Amino acid sequence: MDIEVSTPIGRIDRTNRYRAGKSPAKAGIGPGNRLTRRYSACINTGMRLQEHKPECHPHPAGAHRRCRDRTIAIAVIGLMASLCPTLVGAQGPDVSDAAEAGRRYTVQIQSVPPARIDHALRTYEDLKAKGHLVYYGHAYVHERVYIRLRAGFFGDRDAAEAYADTLRQKEGFDGFVTQANLAVASFGEAFDIVTTSNDLWLLARGSVRLLYHFDSIEAAATCSAVAICPAGRTVAFACDNRILRIDLDSSAATTLAKGQSEDALFRCALAWSPDGRQIAYLDRVGWELPTRLWIMRSDGDANRCLAGDDTGRTRVKSFRWHPYRDELFYVSGPTHGTVSVGGSLYRVNLQGRRQLVASACVAGHTEVCPQFHIAGSEIHYRIAHFDPDYQEIAYTTQTAPLDP
Repeated sequence: MDIEVSTPIGRIDRTNRYRAGKSPAKAGIGPGNRLTRRYSACINTGMRLQEHKPECHPHPAGAHRRCRDRTIAIAVIGLMASLCPTLVGAQGPDVSDAAEAGRRYTVQIQSVPPARIDHALRTYEDLKAKGHLVYYGHAYVHERVYIRLRAGFFGDRDAAEAYADTLRQKEGFDGFVTQANLAVASFGEAFDIVTTSNDLWLLARGSVRLLYHFDSIEAAATCSAVAICPAGRTVAFACDNRILRIDLDSSAATTLAKGQSEDALFRCALAWSPDGRQIAYLDRVGWELPTRLWIMRSDGDANRCLAGDDTGRTRVKSFRWHPYRDELFYVSGPTHGTVSVGGSLYRVNLQGRRQLVASACVAGHTEVCPQFHIAGSEIHYRIAHFDPDYQEIAYTTQTAPLDP
């Protein structure tokens, strides 16, 4: 599988500072700040920042605080899809996100004010115990907050309508069909892995099975895109500063790696090697974070850094696996300053030996964009050309041999 990470691009002046204003790090919002994840959630979902203040800690004391914490927990509906880095291509069967797979549908069965959240939670637990894919979250309607409870996940609207009729007849819910805004990883036509704001679900051949339940606000809000191994037997993802692997037959979850410090795996992005024996990942993905590229075996052993440094001056911005060798290609550039859309393109083997493929040129005001792909025996990438004042960008397309 291949990974690209999209980050904000600000206008740049000669002093190498973003004209769009201070970065989150300069504003006092960094990976070590508990506000960071809530700040990112608001940026990516359009939610209100006051719903995510630091005092709303995921470990409250007292029943009233627990109720408030639940209200904040449901704010992460759809958050994983927007926080996850973009998945590009795959080794093995096609893996696509929800946007690429087309429209998906669900059935909304309840919409209640926050004061009735306990009622919604009881319904959620009851339907989940009966084997229904069900999830909850909040939405603003005419400046008011409501708790929305939804069930089912379908690629066909007619199937969703039939499911709504079943819920009406068997459960007594007068629901309606609406578009589902959930992240989904597909293994060809065999199965889908659906990420809700509460759980991971396996959908295969008309059946639905719970794979994993997020046991905290932090786990749900920081869940990465799900990566399916090329053989289709296991999946891997990151959440709550851990990288997990789940066996699809047994639903057994194994922790492969833990962040050595708080937020060490913030918005982690990962991908399996073509043979399924290795997992590569970016550790801390975000604006002006010194992201590094790591590699480990599929059982979590031999976890080590392949690219990046401890100085914080460079950031790996995207990577792809070689289609049939134990090598990766990646784009790396300065963490801060003018090179915000890319850097230089490298290849690296699993022993850490790297080779420059295409270089950024400071004097020529050029850099390699993070978006690149492999077709046949060539690597296709774009060069960004800045004008002397870094106000305009033009692009040209280049190719390089896959195996020189």
